[in-house]
Amino acid sequence: MFHPFPRVRTLSLLATAAVVLGSAACSDDDDPVVASDPVFVATLTGANERPNPVTTTATGTATVTVRGGTASYVVTYSGINGTPTGSHIHAPGSASQTAGVIVDFPRTTATASTGTLTGTFTAADIRAPAGQTPMSMDSLVALMRTGNAYVNVHTSVNAGGEIRGQLNPR
Repeated sequence: MFHPFPRVRTLSLLATAAVVLGSAACSDDDDPVVASDPVFVATLTGANERPNPVTTTATGTATVTVRGGTASYVVTYSGINGTPTGSHIHAPGSASQTAGVIVDFPRTTATASTGTLTGTFTAADIRAPAGQTPMSMDSLVALMRTGNAYVNVHTSVNAGGEIRGQLNPR
């Protein structure tokens, strides 16, 4: 003899389990959807230095990643002449312009021609361009989005900068 009730009971239990499990899986899903963190990259060469390009075989890269109010950076260089003396973000300045330092990367104690600088900074670390008020992280991100900020590495041989590159979105 055919009994429909056990089948209905089984289907009801399965449906209830699906609802409970689905609700549990979504219960902690209150976080807003966030676009991926903006990443900016620069290829550093002597030919990019301004106002006068530098003849050098040195090269490097810079990557700046912004997450919330904190930016992390990685600057690598190789083949530089002399001792590295500093590295910074300069802005506002296009590829044909020079600009003031707005973010200092800690000086390296390395004397090698090859190195890597890493660290983080916040809006509190951003200097004001000459004669202006300090900018926000959002303002710096806007400059990097349009290629109006650059990174360079200074050396004892090339005090004005040996290699430079504009920060652009990846």
